[in-house]
Amino acid sequence: MNLFERFWQAMDELRSEHRANPEAFGLTLNPVHAPDGVQSDAGRDLSAVVRAGLRRFPPYVVSQEAIDPRPFCLIYTVTAELPQFHELFEQYVDKDAFIAETLLRLKPHCEIPHILFIGKKSFFLYDTELEELIRWGNDFAGLDELFLAPLANAASLATEWNKLPRKNNSQKAEEFGRWLDLWKVGIGARTNATPAFMQVLMQKVILLFQYDLIIGLQDSELSLRRNFLEHRQAASFAAPPNVYNLPFDGVAWLHQASGEVLGRYDIDFLDWTAAESNFFALMSAETRQQFSQFIMELFLLSQGKFCSAVQVDVFSDVNSRLKLWKFSVTETLNIRRRLQADDVNVYEPIWIDLEESGIGWALHVIKQVLDFWRERCIYFEQQLLERRQLKLQFDMFQQPDLERIRVPVISDIFDQTFTTSVRVYYDFPAERLTLEYLVIMKLIEFCHETGIQLRPLHRMADMFVEKEHFAMVQDI
Repeated sequence: MNLFERFWQAMDELRSEHRANPEAFGLTLNPVHAPDGVQSDAGRDLSAVVRAGLRRFPPYVVSQEAIDPRPFCLIYTVTAELPQFHELFEQYVDKDAFIAETLLRLKPHCEIPHILFIGKKSFFLYDTELEELIRWGNDFAGLDELFLAPLANAASLATEWNKLPRKNNSQKAEEFGRWLDLWKVGIGARTNATPAFMQVLMQKVILLFQYDLIIGLQDSELSLRRNFLEHRQAASFAAPPNVYNLPFDGVAWLHQASGEVLGRYDIDFLDWTAAESNFFALMSAETRQQFSQFIMELFLLSQGKFCSAVQVDVFSDVNSRLKLWKFSVTETLNIRRRLQADDVNVYEPIWIDLEESGIGWALHVIKQVLDFWRERCIYFEQQLLERRQLKLQFDMFQQPDLERIRVPVISDIFDQTFTTSVRVYYDFPAERLTLEYLVIMKLIEFCHETGIQLRPLHRMADMFVEKEHFAMVQDI
């Protein structure tokens, strides 16, 4: 008897014990069936998930209605060969292609906190939103401890699972960094590219990957989610199934996707350099395929590893992390006071020396300035809506030009931040590029969390001042 058969047999035995009082069983299982004749994206995705499971044990949406009527889990019993944990660990990934496909198909249509995959030899419990692996095992005892024992004790499974230990941001960053190093070395060794060159190139890919998932590329054929799922579907007819043996051209995708986002938002970071153009022009067919595999493998990482808090750890050295900790403890960051600002004017921007502050603290300050302007603009809009007038206070000691006063609105948040409020002094272009990458990742996150629309970022360049250039200006 394999693992999933033992699990469902134990569930039947537990249900039988409470046959006289079904409510005491404490669990409601609603089977998910493939919808008939539905041609929507949701219908196709759910049908694909159901077909990949077992008819005898269809996917079940699970709730403990006596505790909370909302579903807390989807139990997905599969015949596919689930990986052993060490296989994921050795590659620094969080899921295999099958699990990644299932999560991609379910997440847009189901708001269920957890998905429990149970195969013949192993099980995996995932946080659905972050696609983060919480618990795994390859024996019945582990599955019993995770699910059956708490259920028998009438405990809240959702509460118990929320108590399970999670990886902190440092652990996620270390895994992401090691995974990225494998690809930097693998592709760089074939092309004699330096690690610094490969890092910037891969940052562009990661940025576009996250942009596509959160905001979405306008050209639907460039959608990485669509490409991944189509390739998985086609690969299911191959033997053995392999997500990577299909003709996705990552180089062509990168060129077209970066062109679209650059043209739409004026993100200079995505502009191709002559060195990058030459790099791809001289790339062999085998290396081109490897680069495409790198892009597809991004889906095998948890979404939690792409958040700005983790990414800043990935691309910060030990000194930068130490500086972030030091400034977080010792600095009281009053943005309005540091800006020397009245209601609408900024008389002195916050200056940041990357050498002194480190990348992490610089990103934190920029985020605080964004929040400051967002709060100000929301306040102005609320006052105009409620009172149809706006009372403004000016710092008369600063001699503001009252005739040129302009009240900022929500669409001005980014320009106000980059043009008037922050100056970042840097020594090396590589430092600037990394911070620029992290700022854009933070902006994508910021827009997703606040519902504010991303706007052209051509004024971001105003924020950066190269130290040598600044010194020359001072000397003059």
